[in-house]
Amino acid sequence: MVVARETHASRQVRRRAAALRAGAVLLLGLGGLAVWQAAPGADVTAPAASPVNPLAGTLPAAPQPWTGEATGCTVPDPSGTGGCVAGVTAWAVDQLTAAVGEQPMTCWSEHAWNPSSDHPRGLGCDIFVGAAGQFPAGDHLAHGWRMAEWLRVHAADLGVHYLIWQGQIWVADRAGAGWVPYDGGGVYDPGDATGGHFDHVHVSLRG
Repeated sequence: MVVARETHASRQVRRRAAALRAGAVLLLGLGGLAVWQAAPGADVTAPAASPVNPLAGTLPAAPQPWTGEATGCTVPDPSGTGGCVAGVTAWAVDQLTAAVGEQPMTCWSEHAWNPSSDHPRGLGCDIFVGAAGQFPAGDHLAHGWRMAEWLRVHAADLGVHYLIWQGQIWVADRAGAGWVPYDGGGVYDPGDATGGHFDHVHVSLRG
């Protein structure tokens, strides 16, 4: 009879432990959802709070901060498309060039297939890494991470809104979430080298 009482007690303990674990998982899930759904501009955490991807190595020196006003798409595109960019975009490109050298990139683009794109507004740039349409590896992959992480760490100074790279997206207003999977936004194939932003770093600026 003593054994039966101990067995019943142990079952009660296991049931209580399982209930506590389930409650903890639910709270963690709700907490994570609350962070991700924080309103734009919410002070979730500082952009530099997440650790730098080890592939990035040592990041270049910090940029000079953008202190100008919103200009609209009025500045000649520094990537040579013949289009225009906003002042903050031209500044970010200039600072990136000073940090890592001139890079193959495209900023202004009509992007008729994606009306919500920042490119036709002069607030987006694609910085290509290695061959277009290919998945970078080795030094090319490391260089892409170096640029992406430099832009992320200095997002506040450069006016960065969000970044997409290696099938992941980082949003300044949700910096605490870090890099999260990119689903293509219903426009791009996230598994494709270009659609998933594996062959280029996309940066969108605040205009």
